Amino acid sequence: MADQKRMLLGIEPTCWSNDDFPELGDHIPYQLILEQTHQAGFEGGTTGHNYPTHLPSLLRAMASQQLKICSTWFGTTFSTGVDIDASLAAFTTQVEFLKEVGAKDVVVAELANAVNQVKTKAVLTERPVMNEAQWFLVCHLLDEAGRIARENGMALSYHPHVGTVIQTLEETKRLLESTKSENVGLCLDTGHLRFAGASQSDLEELFNKSVDRIRHVHLKNVRREVLPQAVNKKVSFYQAILAGIFTVPGDPEGDIDFRPFLQTLQKAGYERWLVVEAEQNPDKADPLMYAQIARTYLRSELGY
Repeated sequence: MADQKRMLLGIEPTCWSNDDFPELGDHIPYQLILEQTHQAGFEGGTTGHNYPTHLPSLLRAMASQQLKICSTWFGTTFSTGVDIDASLAAFTTQVEFLKEVGAKDVVVAELANAVNQVKTKAVLTERPVMNEAQWFLVCHLLDEAGRIARENGMALSYHPHVGTVIQTLEETKRLLESTKSENVGLCLDTGHLRFAGASQSDLEELFNKSVDRIRHVHLKNVRREVLPQAVNKKVSFYQAILAGIFTVPGDPEGDIDFRPFLQTLQKAGYERWLVVEAEQNPDKADPLMYAQIARTYLRSELGY
């Protein structure tokens, strides 16, 4: 497969320090995250909550380890119908930041009333559900945000996320059917969709049928022993992370087979970012070791 078009390989700083729950890994300096990202053989990742906010300092820190910023995360509240102009202005500011750092992707999720950051709420069952008017608002405004991104040379990639209004396979399909392909792409996060009920075959079908909409990929694995317990016990996102629900591609404890996804992307000529993401407690799962496990796996599958 080495003669196929080459994908960019990244890893999220959330493997070291959690953005939703900063107490997990907050003692790990960003300099070490960047150093180990490079050491493991990755080309970049997003910025973490403890990265420099001063742009020249951020770019200097990334360049010191020959790393790129692959994307940023932007949470919308479009379903509320409140402060739409301000929300789109904030999105435009994020796009301008991306242009300055040389990135091409902005990863978006609708976070109005989301429960993923609430430590006491069942992430799958106590999350918000949209009515028809809210669906219209979200899809219409995502199209508008995507148009802004596209006109600035960027790609909006929507991220289905547990604890939010779009977490399931069915909701993901509806979003794609209700938005314009030129404006709204998909950030396909394997772990979140699997946690929300999608099977291996469901994920393979989504990759195959929607590959032309995929702009960004989060390679997130779930531990086969932890997943059913997390679902049955109706745990919060925080509790699921502490229980070790997420891990990386290549971990033998993982439930997901990534080979069909990688083959589908290669056949389609995908040349954008593949980003490893495993929100783990770094005190229990050594970040560098898991980064190296993931990189070794990708090298064996992709040939580089």
